[in-house]
Amino acid sequence: FQHMPIIAYLISKRQSVNMTDVNGQTPLMLSAHKVIGPEPTGFLLKFNPSLNVVDKIHQNTPLHWAVAAGNVNAVDKLLEAGSSLDIQNVKGETPLDMALQNKNQLIIHMLKTEAKMRTNQKFRLWRWLQKCELFLLLMLSVITMWAVGYILDFNSDSWLLKGCLLVTLFFLTSLFPRFLVGYKNLIYLPTAFLLSSIFWIFMTWFILFFPDLAGAPFYFSFIFSIVAFLYFFYKTWATDPGFTKASEEEKKVNIITLAETGCLDFRTFCTSCLIRKPLRSLHCHVCNSCVARYDQHCLWTGRCIGFG
Repeated sequence: FQHMPIIAYLISKRQSVNMTDVNGQTPLMLSAHKVIGPEPTGFLLKFNPSLNVVDKIHQNTPLHWAVAAGNVNAVDKLLEAGSSLDIQNVKGETPLDMALQNKNQLIIHMLKTEAKMRTNQKFRLWRWLQKCELFLLLMLSVITMWAVGYILDFNSDSWLLKGCLLVTLFFLTSLFPRFLVGYKNLIYLPTAFLLSSIFWIFMTWFILFFPDLAGAPFYFSFIFSIVAFLYFFYKTWATDPGFTKASEEEKKVNIITLAETGCLDFRTFCTSCLIRKPLRSLHCHVCNSCVARYDQHCLWTGRCIGFG
């Protein structure tokens, strides 16, 4: 970890991230093989290194080296970056072949899951489902809330039956997001439940209470409350909370300036965003950005609370 600012400084000074040693190994290969953990592999990936280059002796890619070392975090980072699963080394082994030989069950599962996901990307229906993930998540929340209410109001005195139905519902609703919704959109599940609860509040009021209202003031006050909530929710969701942004050239200038003034350390430099940390800022790992005057990441709005 202590060498990551040095890496940033050298790359900012025009050192190639793909330079090799006498064995033809790049910094990414050495990091994936020698350093167990997500860093500095994840840090090097931010500088767009070559993912599929091979060394001179073993013809291994960085993913091969990560699998050989059993470096689960590095394998995860490299798969997320798009490393090839099909390149063979000098022995004719793919990364999956090496994992099977080493009997590392977690890495085997990760490689097979990634291969299956990349195969699914070829199907038009799967690509359409990925585009509609947020809508599907919202519909799942709406249907789940309706089903819970229906089961609890079911015309039966048997709480055992209702309990079994609720457990079955919970099992089915937990399976659906796992197979059809990616991890990046799964974080919006609390937001989807919030919006679906507002939907059912409105529907319950409109169906059960609206016909018996004596006057228009009740109607307009409720409608105004719902519209105001949706408006302010949208403003909260769409407004920039204080994300710190910088161009590639600005990042390099900041890194060089911090290094030459002796301030290139974790107190002033964010190794995820490659920028100088603003005052009272923290890096949000959900939004993957530094937020000025960071307070928290709100699960219900799916956004950070900060300067904005």
